[in-house]
Amino acid sequence: MTPQLILDSLNLTYPRSRFPALQDFSLQLGEGEILSLVGKSGSGKSTLLRLVAGLNRPCSGSIQMAGQVLADAQNFVRPERREIGLVSQGADLFPHLNVAKNIAYGLRGWGRQKRRQRVEELLHHVNLPEFARRMPGELSGGEAQRIALARALAPRPSILLLDEPFSNLDTELREHLRTLTLDLLRSQHTSAIFVTHHGEDALSMGERVAVMEKGLLVQLGSPREIWESPASLSVASLFGAINIVPGLGDHYPSELIRPDQLEICNDPGQSAATGTVSRTEFCGALQRVFLSLEESGTEVQLHTDASSKIVPGERLGIAPRSPSPGKE
Repeated sequence: MTPQLILDSLNLTYPRSRFPALQDFSLQLGEGEILSLVGKSGSGKSTLLRLVAGLNRPCSGSIQMAGQVLADAQNFVRPERREIGLVSQGADLFPHLNVAKNIAYGLRGWGRQKRRQRVEELLHHVNLPEFARRMPGELSGGEAQRIALARALAPRPSILLLDEPFSNLDTELREHLRTLTLDLLRSQHTSAIFVTHHGEDALSMGERVAVMEKGLLVQLGSPREIWESPASLSVASLFGAINIVPGLGDHYPSELIRPDQLEICNDPGQSAATGTVSRTEFCGALQRVFLSLEESGTEVQLHTDASSKIVPGERLGIAPRSPSPGKE
């Protein structure tokens, strides 16, 4: 994949701060690629986006896009000349402009007819074709976020930066906009960096996932690699429940294992550990079972079929599920 954006050894420490916000950060974004950037609050995600957008200048390192140097020790291209779009968490629509004028805001150099056609095209893509004359105050949160996305894509940016655009939305609406955004980015052939602290959003949006901690890039890989082989307990915990179980065997050299990767084992000789059921949770399609391990007292979680009859106080053995054929 041809690199469209190259970040090389970026460092940034804010004035009057004792700690760096970004440390020796290097990454390449491919042409047309959608990359998820995930980490806890304060990990440096938004700082990285601000550097790429040109809202901050790195203390050292360089940023290149399509062969052009955007920032290094000698060069700095201003934000409005970078052809990079930004969608923020709060939509930030201009309250005095209607929807059509908000979307057309970045098309000032376009002819009137081409401007109108582009606005109509994007309103169709975000499933709001009748909203051109509405004011931002008349929009729901999800509608405002869709208009913000259309506005950012209107001038056909080379790269779109999305800074936690769904974090203020409920789960159902977030899933809907996630799908709409992916479809729209692919239809426009736009590269994107999608920042989130939701592990599910990161795994479903990105062709690759980059994980940040304290300004450092700590793991980069496909969603499946990040899920199945997290680099550490802190990385694993970003993407859901994780257990620490010693003695997992050759297929799981790490002691980190997901609840869905464990199963009840009726053969004591094959069990990786035994424990007592502390509680169960019925979740519709599955049942969560919580065990207190006998040797360590650590509580672990595993998922079973919802119809399984398991009760608190029951003693069970657990073992890793056998890997599917072809996954060894």
